[in-house]
Amino acid sequence: MDSPVYHARMMRTLAALVILSGAGSIAWAQAPVPPASATPLVGATYDADFFPGNDHDPAVPTPDSILGFRLGDKPTLHAQIRSVMNAIAGSSPRARLVEYATSHEGRTLFYLVIGSEANIRRLDEIKSNAARLADPRTIAAAEADRLVGSTPAIAWMAYVIHGDEMSGSDASLALAYHLAAGRDPAVQDLLDKVLVIIDPDMNPDGRDRCITDVQRNRTVQPSVDDQSLIHAQSWPTGRMNHYLFDMNRDWIFCTQPETRGRVKAVNEWNPHYFMESHEMGPLDTFLVMPPRAPVNPNIPEHVRRWERAFADDLGKAFDARGWRYYTGEWNEGWYPGYSGSWAAMRGIVDNLYEQATIVSDAIRRPEGTLETYRESVHKQLVASMANLESLARNKAEVMSGVTATRRKAVEGDGEAQRLFVIKPSTANDGRLTRLADLIELQGIEAMRSNEAFTASGRDWLGREFQDVTFPAGTWVIPSRQPLGGLASALFEMDPRMESSFLTEERRELLRFGRSRLYDITGWNVAMLFGIEVCEINAVLPSGLTRLGSAQSAPAPEVALSPDAVAHLLDGRDDRCMAAAARLMARGLRVRVLNKPSVLDGADVARGSVFITKKDNQGFAGDQMQVIREVCGEFGLRPRAVKSGMGPGDAPDMGGEHFVLLESPRVAVLTREPFNPYTVGEVWHLLDHEMGMRAAFINTPQLGGVDLRRYNVLIVPDGGTDGWSESIPTIRSWVEAGGTLIGIGSAASAFCKEKDGIGSTRLLPDVLTKLDDYRAAIVRDWLGKNIEVKPEEVWSHAAPNKLEYPWTLGDSDKPSEEEAKRRDAWRSLFMPQGAIVAARVDDRHWLTAGCGEVLPVLVGSGPVLIPKFGGNAPLLLGVFTPAPAPAAEEPERKSKPEGEKPDKDEKSDKPEKPSPGWLVAPPGSELRLRMSGLLWPEAADRLAHSAYVTQESVGAGQIILFNESPTFRAAARGSTRVFMNAVVCGPGMGASAPITP
Repeated sequence: MDSPVYHARMMRTLAALVILSGAGSIAWAQAPVPPASATPLVGATYDADFFPGNDHDPAVPTPDSILGFRLGDKPTLHAQIRSVMNAIAGSSPRARLVEYATSHEGRTLFYLVIGSEANIRRLDEIKSNAARLADPRTIAAAEADRLVGSTPAIAWMAYVIHGDEMSGSDASLALAYHLAAGRDPAVQDLLDKVLVIIDPDMNPDGRDRCITDVQRNRTVQPSVDDQSLIHAQSWPTGRMNHYLFDMNRDWIFCTQPETRGRVKAVNEWNPHYFMESHEMGPLDTFLVMPPRAPVNPNIPEHVRRWERAFADDLGKAFDARGWRYYTGEWNEGWYPGYSGSWAAMRGIVDNLYEQATIVSDAIRRPEGTLETYRESVHKQLVASMANLESLARNKAEVMSGVTATRRKAVEGDGEAQRLFVIKPSTANDGRLTRLADLIELQGIEAMRSNEAFTASGRDWLGREFQDVTFPAGTWVIPSRQPLGGLASALFEMDPRMESSFLTEERRELLRFGRSRLYDITGWNVAMLFGIEVCEINAVLPSGLTRLGSAQSAPAPEVALSPDAVAHLLDGRDDRCMAAAARLMARGLRVRVLNKPSVLDGADVARGSVFITKKDNQGFAGDQMQVIREVCGEFGLRPRAVKSGMGPGDAPDMGGEHFVLLESPRVAVLTREPFNPYTVGEVWHLLDHEMGMRAAFINTPQLGGVDLRRYNVLIVPDGGTDGWSESIPTIRSWVEAGGTLIGIGSAASAFCKEKDGIGSTRLLPDVLTKLDDYRAAIVRDWLGKNIEVKPEEVWSHAAPNKLEYPWTLGDSDKPSEEEAKRRDAWRSLFMPQGAIVAARVDDRHWLTAGCGEVLPVLVGSGPVLIPKFGGNAPLLLGVFTPAPAPAAEEPERKSKPEGEKPDKDEKSDKPEKPSPGWLVAPPGSELRLRMSGLLWPEAADRLAHSAYVTQESVGAGQIILFNESPTFRAAARGSTRVFMNAVVCGPGMGASAPITP
């Protein structure tokens, strides 16, 4: 079977298999046995005319003539979409093509502007008028009314942000052709009133990946079973972009180039209507706005009203064709990172189409009928036309409503308002620059104070404060601005759902064990960035200047000194970790400081990176040039160190606190059974942001992989099938010096008593052994807050009584059966995604670059219980002083002995501590929830558990995260912890590096 003759024969056979460009058939050229003909399927074809009876300009080529097949018979590739749009733009005076971004794989994203010939000639004027209407502070009401009358409404029609939801793109081609070539008076009337912007393929990388997958799994006999591989797709599916990001969650974070270009384009046009087409389960029908509860409070009533009206119009168009549809049900409106929610919070009337997914041929529905891909295209087309006609009929009202919403957002200028403020206390310039860039890209107004001001409000832990002075340089983001709804959505700390929905949600959890929430419930951008933010209610302070453009800031000067004993990179800046990895990859040796110091009279933060002259004496290249180039790449300003001596007890450069790193050699397990989102987040961080080389291992082949080539192994969130049997091999690798990083549910596999690695356990496995873990928590707290009484230490007498720390928060001790019952109850209420406060171990190397409190996003991941407090650099919950007790009540007359107190009287007996191991030191309380929905049962279950654990195992170490620290490339605070683990782990946590 391995002979050259066999291989030659196989190559000739494979060459004979030709996939045709027709409607999905396969031709067998020169095959010895021709394929059987396809079995006829009733209803497998759909021949309806998309525009019956309409006249089109023959000068504009039809999509069919360009594609070489009938539009809708099969999905089009991105290049084919581009060809059709280019042909339309090149032949119709009504159309203009505009490029706005390039995908990671180099595909161009573009939109087609279509309007009447007169409107196309005055596009700049229309764009200018729309911008004036979008900021009512610049225009009087009468002038706004005039512009509404003379300017067309702008409709942004966005298709296929999820690459495997393909019908929308093909519908957009039919829509573009009809609007650009249609001679019907109704088309001309629509284009007089509406300027249509068609974004036909928002995720070209994912779309083409899906089509390739479909072609690879195609069969001669068309499959109409939705469970068949051709419809189900292979890992990771085409939903995401190149780095496996769901771009319909990226609208508020803007981490991907496709999103960034699109947001910039929408800002330039200020549309009045925004539609995005999607697909859902293959056996579903068609969904349209409005959503059900919960609805984000920053979505204006103007938008809610028109969502209902546009749904009615779409319903009439579908009723005329006998198509089924619905609103609400699973679609809620809480998370602002969806396209529709994001647009609605800008005051734009939003819409969402969700068509049943049919990636090829047809799907047999539950009622026995077939629905073809072409019919799904037709539905998207009919919906698009119906609502563009809705917009044309209601042009003045919709445009005036958008302007009125913006005007209302700026009303009361000069009066007290809600302000979001960020103190200039962090020196993490990389993170601040990134946040400033996001604010600017979104079009949100933010200012910097030129002088100190005093205000009262609420901090990010939910505590009220009075008359706090904010220094000069404080960032101020007002809620009273044209995009006040969006600004509030991104920065308000604790939006609340309506009580009626909370009741509905709890009923759903109790009755069916499922949530009615579709995405995360906490997303405060500053919190996720790990940048302290607070809310105040005050008049906008005087002496403010607009926050400068992050993109236009000059690159820092890289000044180096050949005579210095070392150059350092500030450890407070996240970019120093990427630079350290790059410097090591280029052959330089670097050290990292694990304890704050003072050198040359200036403070040096924990986590700072040092490139010393002594360590690099044998470097063959130009050391200064390499440092200059790497720092320039990451925008860092290195600092020359003249002396390595620290004053007093401050660490000196020759001591143990300056740890020599080992260059990381990283491997990441990928493919099934891992969550493609987590894999993509790690991939994007290492490859795109940090510029690190890594090996991405095909997990089913793990048994044959030589792990000795690597000193860091990352196991993403996901299942354990296909790799858990390799845990003994991984354990041996760790014991030999490897750094193992496990994330989310994959981390659970390493927490087992028998077959795990290390001493961290899952909460359900230690429910009746929590005294030891609670003692570790108290011991850890005492280690940071202890007050020694010298007279007791030096006493010559033995103590009469010894207090043990684990008695501080004694609680009931249920039986094992009762403990499991309680935990099963609490598990029902685990969050969909809430931001909670983690207390930071300021002496652990993993937390370099973190403040005292780190907001982290938690969901239904494993509850990690570390055996020793020092093994958990981040524990959930922050100790703060307990609120002052309420004023004492007047003295009550005592009752005779044995007589029960009155019903309204309080007993003098102290209240019994709550069950579980929730404990706070005397005089303190545990603050946990920062933003998002966190039921009390979940709070009790999560309190004091570990967000991340680190433990030595043999010569190596294991690091476990209970959730993805790199969530959507937006959780910049926890991402720093992950960067520390990858870059510093082989040198700081592993005592014996592995050599290949």
